Amino acid sequence: MAHDWYRKTTWTAADQADFFTRLNRSRTAGNKAQYLRIQAYLLEGVGSHEMLRASLELLDKMFAEFPERTQLASAYSQKASCLAKLGNIDDAIVNYQHALRTEREFPQVGTYAFMDFGKLVAENKLAQFYDEALSLLEAGLNSRGIQFPADTFKALGIRSLIAAQRGQIREAKELARNALEAAAKIDSGLRYHPTVGLVRDKETPFYKSVQAIAQN
Repeated sequence: MAHDWYRKTTWTAADQADFFTRLNRSRTAGNKAQYLRIQAYLLEGVGSHEMLRASLELLDKMFAEFPERTQLASAYSQKASCLAKLGNIDDAIVNYQHALRTEREFPQVGTYAFMDFGKLVAENKLAQFYDEALSLLEAGLNSRGIQFPADTFKALGIRSLIAAQRGQIREAKELARNALEAAAKIDSGLRYHPTVGLVRDKETPFYKSVQAIAQN
């Protein structure tokens, strides 16, 4: 691809030199912000501790030097995701909140931070954020809707985990069962993209937590 230079999945010294040389040639701050964020996303996807740290460095460079508002919400959400994977839950929460605030200030660009924030809160049993997570989830779903089975599964799963942790067992079970029904779908309902947006990984801690609520 012509744009492989900002879609690297390795980050050697040579990779970095090539990336930053090409980045410096980019004409606008907006382009530079986008290239930094996309490269950070690819490195996060590799998943290693080293790559997560590299992703954070690229995002912080974007924030410091090229804070293009069309990229900010996504970048904050990505930073939160990296921090959560590194076990820094407190800072992940802060960055999801930054992402959500940025979306409110610049609603032309939306993310799934409202759902990712809720998932982080539910999985880590952060009771002080339950009300906020549920409120943001409802608002996000009302404004954006649910298109794919994977979205339905995640939204219902979040609500199920929070209900269970609040002792609302009957409600939690019903939500969990409905979540698993969504996860079991093999057709997205889209005519030309029937396999898009399905739940593929059923070995995640989140899936197993929802499954346990449904079965208990």
